[in-house]
Amino acid sequence: MTSRRRIILTGATGLVGKAVALRLGTLGYEVVPFRSRHDGVGGMNHLTGHIDRAALEGAFAVIHLAGEPIAQRWSAAAKERIMASRRDGTRLLAEALAGLRTKPEVFVSMSGVGRYGIRRTETLTEASAVSTEGFLGEVSAAWELATEPARAAGIRTTCLRTGVVLAASGGALRMMLPAFRCGLGGPIGDGRQQMSWIRLGDLARLIVWCLDQPTLPPALNAVAPEPCSQADFARALGKVLHRPAFLPAPAWAVRLLFGQMGDETVLGDLRVTPAAALAAGFRFETPDLPAALARALGE
Repeated sequence: MTSRRRIILTGATGLVGKAVALRLGTLGYEVVPFRSRHDGVGGMNHLTGHIDRAALEGAFAVIHLAGEPIAQRWSAAAKERIMASRRDGTRLLAEALAGLRTKPEVFVSMSGVGRYGIRRTETLTEASAVSTEGFLGEVSAAWELATEPARAAGIRTTCLRTGVVLAASGGALRMMLPAFRCGLGGPIGDGRQQMSWIRLGDLARLIVWCLDQPTLPPALNAVAPEPCSQADFARALGKVLHRPAFLPAPAWAVRLLFGQMGDETVLGDLRVTPAAALAAGFRFETPDLPAALARALGE
């Protein structure tokens, strides 16, 4: 028998997972962490094929956030870890859900705006053409395809194409803060490339909001309604911190330090908007960048 309050959560100890668990707990849900790379009870391991199916029985929803970190230099070995954790881990979980006696009603899995490629000139919505350009394009395509066994089994399934998550406690913003607080921050590259972002609190709210939607599209753009340029982001962060923010980080230096990862992430140029979520009635607490940065730093 399914309990409408029981939620299985992978990646529960990560930046997003902690925020989602807190949001679910506040709303009275029972959060059951499901460990990745774990061959015992209450976990799964895509490297060995182990998954504890019994622990998945009877849940109302499964939220899948686990995956090898993207923010590392992409050696051949790192690329394989990133791809395998998302492709193989997600498929292992989706196939297990499809085979349960009591299936969950909802399966929410992460993805990324890299599903649209690396650089595009137009404003992108869920109706825009997708791409396998670049490593992140390949990863996100395989990641989303891996959820298909759950969808085919009748489980309401959606992939959240997430942009840069703004949180002072982790991720890109935390890495930027020391330089900006010293007045040494500024735009990356020429500053014109577009950045699609979302505050951590709004991402957690969007993930939990998905649980109660009677119909979900196969993919939702999990980004704020107002993308910005790198230059605008630097100015806004400097203003919130009351520091100058005009020292640029040249593109060549980013590529030298971070290689392909830097080229596809911080030098990427994607203007993505959350058309489907807005049309379905989701409302962002901090839709504009200055408010989001102030709130993130306050949290």
